[in-house]
Amino acid sequence: MGREFGGILGLPQALPDMPVSPLVPAYDDLRQRQAALGLRHAADGLFPPGGRAAVRFLVLDGLRVPGRGGRPRHVDRDRLAEIRAASTGPAEWDALLTRYDAVLAEDPMGLRRVVLYELLRLLRDDPRGPRPEAAVALGVDPAEAAALAFAARHAPHLDPAARTAAETLPDAWRERRVRQARALSRKLPTPLDDQGLARLVARVEARARHVDDLLREADALKRAGDAPAAGQRYLRAARAAEDDPHALRGLILTCRPDGGLVAEPAPDGVRLDWRPDARAWRVLRYVAGQAPVTLGEVTGTSTGTCTFTDTAAPLGERVRHAVLPLDGGRIAGLPLVGPDVLVAPEVEDARLTDARARVDAAWRTPPGAHRVTVVRTGPRPETTATEIAASPHGFGDDGLAPGTYEYRIACVYRTAAGREVRSPGLVLRRTVHPWPDAVTALTVRPGDTPGTLTVGWTGGDRGDVRLLEWPGPPPRAGEDLPTTADRLPPPLPWPGPGTGTGPGTGTGPGTGTGTGPRSAEFQPPRGTTASLTAVTVLGERAVAGPSVRVDVPEAVEALTVRRVGPGRARLTFDWPGAADRVLVRWWQDGRAGERRIGRSTYFREGLHIDVTGSAARFRAEPLAVTDADVLLPPPPAEAEIPADVAISYTVERLGGRFPGRRRRVAVRAEVVGEAAPGLPELLLVARTAAEPLPRTPDDGTPVLRLSGGELTGGPVSRDVQEAVEAAGIRRPYTLRAFLLGPHAHAVRLEEPPHKDLVVR
Repeated sequence: MGREFGGILGLPQALPDMPVSPLVPAYDDLRQRQAALGLRHAADGLFPPGGRAAVRFLVLDGLRVPGRGGRPRHVDRDRLAEIRAASTGPAEWDALLTRYDAVLAEDPMGLRRVVLYELLRLLRDDPRGPRPEAAVALGVDPAEAAALAFAARHAPHLDPAARTAAETLPDAWRERRVRQARALSRKLPTPLDDQGLARLVARVEARARHVDDLLREADALKRAGDAPAAGQRYLRAARAAEDDPHALRGLILTCRPDGGLVAEPAPDGVRLDWRPDARAWRVLRYVAGQAPVTLGEVTGTSTGTCTFTDTAAPLGERVRHAVLPLDGGRIAGLPLVGPDVLVAPEVEDARLTDARARVDAAWRTPPGAHRVTVVRTGPRPETTATEIAASPHGFGDDGLAPGTYEYRIACVYRTAAGREVRSPGLVLRRTVHPWPDAVTALTVRPGDTPGTLTVGWTGGDRGDVRLLEWPGPPPRAGEDLPTTADRLPPPLPWPGPGTGTGPGTGTGPGTGTGTGPRSAEFQPPRGTTASLTAVTVLGERAVAGPSVRVDVPEAVEALTVRRVGPGRARLTFDWPGAADRVLVRWWQDGRAGERRIGRSTYFREGLHIDVTGSAARFRAEPLAVTDADVLLPPPPAEAEIPADVAISYTVERLGGRFPGRRRRVAVRAEVVGEAAPGLPELLLVARTAAEPLPRTPDDGTPVLRLSGGELTGGPVSRDVQEAVEAAGIRRPYTLRAFLLGPHAHAVRLEEPPHKDLVVR
């Protein structure tokens, strides 16, 4: 590209001022975007990724890159637009070129300053120091490589703090953070050979001195008592230096609260409410002795209320908040100022409950609270206040006489300086009520009238005693019940002897008042299994007494015993409700026996008992539940069977010795064993052989009846041929006998083989 830079004047005279700062806003963001794309410096972003190694650029006399025909062309906004139009890189690269365009729009030499600043830094940071070869490796044209290396060797060396100050100073100035800008400028080396940076530093210093003058005037006016004039001076100072704590503090302290900004403690901090216009508002917090803190910005509307919650307000401190109107991001007028607020949240969801001579409390302690204190007064106005020990979650205060008590619950906070501050406190009241006396003894026994229970108790002198059927596991005796009296189970619904209504309440059975032992009598329905609990009630309070488990099982009904074969009897009965087992006893031949059978076994297999031929007596009753304290047994079911008596019958064929004549049919019946009065009747039925064997008397047509008296006189034989034919039944047919009458179950029926019952 021609002669080396400085070849005529020499490098010291030819070199321009080297930049100490890039002097562009948000430079740190720009550098991060370049690094994300793998760029070493801003000039790399002007070339396509694949051609950077072969392209050389010039930077000392202005940023120039090869143009059409390879001739150097100055990088201005037009050239940058051509580069963007030809770009095929990712969207991030296009966004970077947009940032470069913004730099050029503000300063036509701004991009050259950035490139030069970054090249000098890269050359100084090279382990072997600034060298022309290193400059060429970075893409610099060889004609300027030596000059750039020379400039890097002689440029001011900045430590990390000074380098950061040089890069961030433009941002502080642009955002009117004059106090920060002045502090950053004082970290820079002097004298400054960078004229652009030197001019910026001079502007910062001039602005800072102007702000100092305004603040001195404002302080003087404030001391003279002219708060409005002082506020205007503080406002001018704050507009010139928006980060000046003195100006912001003066604004907050001279603009008194007028109700325009409402500040109230909230569980999560301090809640601010104001009616804004459509401008944006900057929220500030001030603590005495500290600089005001900017909390954020809120955009207002022309209608409605603006709300902001300061969730980081320092605990234990008194704070004052203000909201500054903004116009284009700048302070536009005097602030709205709120009242002083103590940041000491109270406990949340606090609730008191009373028990016997006791008050319990529960709450949620706010985060950051050091401890919670509780002070009790009452029940009389002259009672001395007493501090109650409390945990972070509540307290228990016992040994209290009946009456109303007042509790002040306050949170204690520690400030950053270690000072303890107590919240105003939350005041709650609770009444300790008189409690009833518990029943001390409860007795339950079978009453004098069959099927009744006599219930007696002692204790429960203060209050009404209720006898309740408690659902589920009963409460422990002496336990105060955590429910109001109207939510207790109803009194026992069992009637008294000879009545059909429940006991009710008050003076009826099942309740009692007064002193000494008391009792009541009940007739519980069969099938009852219940926990009988004595509860004493006084007003809305109740205390449990003893409990007794009572079992009143249902009776065994319809017990029937029938002999089903020699030495075997079958028992049937209606199972007693919810009973699990039934006990069966029997007496025969001077000996007794018993058998326990479960519900499932009975319904699956039935009940059979080995017996002799003698008469026998049977009794069946349910077994009580194992955990019952008192059993009210039902009357047992009883049944008897006489001595073993059987009636046998046979089917006989008569005649038939002559050809062409059918044999007649007769039935012979007789008593086997010792006949007794009351024998059952024998009924013979017929049915065609094509149908099944009759199983009940209704399954066939009656063709013969023999009374018990006829059978008692000895064997009886009857011809049934005519009766069968009269019934219209043709051969082949089946005959079968059944026993009828009240004693039929006590007599066995001995039948012939099935083949003998069929008449052909």
